[in-house]
Amino acid sequence: MRKKLIVTTLVLAASLIATELSATTYNLFVHGRSGDNHCLAISGTGSATTDKNNYWGGTVYGVSNARYIGFDGTKSGGAYSWSSCGAQSQLHAAMNTFCKNGNSCRIFTHSTGGLVAAYYLYAVGTSGLSIIDIRLMANASGGSELADISTSYLAWLGFDTLGGELDSSVSTSGARAWNHNDTDGRVVDLTSGEASDYLGATSPFLPGEDDGVLANHTLCGINKVATIDSSCPYGTGRIREPYACGFLWLSTCYTNYYRWSNYNTVLLRKSDTHGGAKKHYYR
Repeated sequence: MRKKLIVTTLVLAASLIATELSATTYNLFVHGRSGDNHCLAISGTGSATTDKNNYWGGTVYGVSNARYIGFDGTKSGGAYSWSSCGAQSQLHAAMNTFCKNGNSCRIFTHSTGGLVAAYYLYAVGTSGLSIIDIRLMANASGGSELADISTSYLAWLGFDTLGGELDSSVSTSGARAWNHNDTDGRVVDLTSGEASDYLGATSPFLPGEDDGVLANHTLCGINKVATIDSSCPYGTGRIREPYACGFLWLSTCYTNYYRWSNYNTVLLRKSDTHGGAKKHYYR
C-alpha cells in the first residue's frame, strides 16, 4: 500500500512539473485606429504571429511569444464590435486562447487598442483568465477630439474618414459612454508622451498637453474631458492644474482633476510622440 502511495505521489508530482514547464506567457499586442483590416484568425496558441498590414511597423522586437491581435475597424460598433473580426470578438478569442489553460499573458495596447481593452474589462471581465499585466500605451479610452472632428465635420462634408466605424467609438462622447472605473478589479498601466506627431499641426485641436493625437485628459485617465496643461503624474494620484485667478495679487489657484479608479501611470516620456509610444512595452 505504501509503495503504491509513493508511486502515485511521484506520478502526480511529475504531472505538476510537466504542466509548469509547459506553461507559456504570451505577449498580446492590440493595435489602434486604422483604416486597414488587421484581422487574423485565432484558432490556437500558434495563431496571430504576424503583424498583418504592418500596424506596428517593426516596433515590436526582442519579445518572445508575441501575438498580434488584429481586427477590422470598419465593423459596426468600431472598438465595441462583436461582429466577425470585430475588435471585441477578436480580443475575446485571444484572451480565451492565450490567457488560460495553464498559460498567462501580458496585454499591450496602442491608442484605440486601449479603448478596446478597457471596455472588455468593463463589459466582459477576466474571470478564469491569467493576466500578468495590462499596459495601455498612448491610451485612447477617453476619446480624441480629432475623432470628434472626423465624425462630425468631415462626415458632414461627405469624406470617408480613415478610421471608419472606429471614429465614432473613439470620439470623446463615444469613448466615455460607460463606467471606466469598472476594470473588473484590474489595475491598468498607462504610458504617454507629449511630443506632437505631424509637426504640431493637430495640437491646436486638442485641449491642453497632447501627443499630437490624444490630449492628456485621456492619456492620464481623467474622468472627464478637460484641458489638462500638466503632465501625467506617476501612480494613481490626482492632477492639480494651475490656472490664472484673474487678479495678479492673488495666489495661484488650482483645479483637481480626478482619475479613473485603477488607472496607473507608469511611464511618461515627454520626447515621445503618439506613434513613438508603440515602443513603451519594454520600458
